[in-house]
Amino acid sequence: MFAIAAIGLVTTARANDPGAVPSPVFAVGDTWVFNRTIEKGTNGFGQRLEDMVVERLGDGTMVVGLKPDGSPGGYEDHVVGADWSQRRVTDGEETVTTRPLTFPLRVGKSWSIDYTDTKRRGAQLSDHVRRTYTVVGWEDVTVPAGTFHAIKVQANGVDEAIIDVPTTTIGGAAAEPGAAMTMTRTQRGGRGKLTRATYAEFYYVPQTKNFVKTVEEQYNTDNVRVVRSTLVLVSFKPVA
Repeated sequence: MFAIAAIGLVTTARANDPGAVPSPVFAVGDTWVFNRTIEKGTNGFGQRLEDMVVERLGDGTMVVGLKPDGSPGGYEDHVVGADWSQRRVTDGEETVTTRPLTFPLRVGKSWSIDYTDTKRRGAQLSDHVRRTYTVVGWEDVTVPAGTFHAIKVQANGVDEAIIDVPTTTIGGAAAEPGAAMTMTRTQRGGRGKLTRATYAEFYYVPQTKNFVKTVEEQYNTDNVRVVRSTLVLVSFKPVA
């Protein structure tokens, strides 16, 4: 399989780089605006602005509201970790599905997640997800909100989904003078496996309490990128 781990390189540290980055201190009303770009294959492309606001704080978690920028409607509420981890209930238990940060952040720190989601989602019967995250260094990043000195986290992993393959029938007809013939071919269904390699970069800036940029990619078994999602910070307004 394509060595996705080789895509990124450890960045060079500055003499004044922090030795460790502590957990952010959030406040209700902290807001961010992001620009999200999604690319699928070679032709699919979409872009949108998203508003994010902290609505409620809990013990190690918070409720974050999301909505399209400028939308008159209300926010869609999401429970996330205070380390920006995401979670989902699988088999009756809450499972962390994404953990791009674990505080305190230090260059060289590494951690992993490994879980299986057995809930059926369309043709997908289950999904085994593995991710390894590594803090690789500090890097200057320029986004619409400005230029920031960010700590960079890379993630590599594999998704293995078991999918339901339906039975299909293909028909055709051939005609000759005074005769006709119909042909059909049935392809049996069953279960198949869909494997995707994943790669991601997360750029976190303490003063924004959030990422200023993220890049997440998926590759098929032919090592061809099928999806890339990029998020960049447009503006932020922390509560004083």
